[in-house]
Amino acid sequence: MAGGHHRSVKIDPAIERWQNMHNTMYQRFRWTPKNAPILLLWGFGVPSLIYMGISSTNNLWDYTGKNKDESLLRVSPEAESA
Repeated sequence: MAGGHHRSVKIDPAIERWQNMHNTMYQRFRWTPKNAPILLLWGFGVPSLIYMGISSTNNLWDYTGKNKDESLLRVSPEAESA
């Protein structure tokens, strides 16, 4: 009763061509003067900035065994000035 509706959706050839082009994009990639800076920025620049941001705050916070009125910084400001 509910079967037998093969091809109930109309196939658009333009969408099928675009999907095929999109699926095989890596096979047609070329290093061009336009692509190189974009890939260097997103492939090396952004991850490097994220890494620098993460490593600058690494070991800065200490959540273990702190009371309500104590600082969460690993080295408290009172200890630095003394």
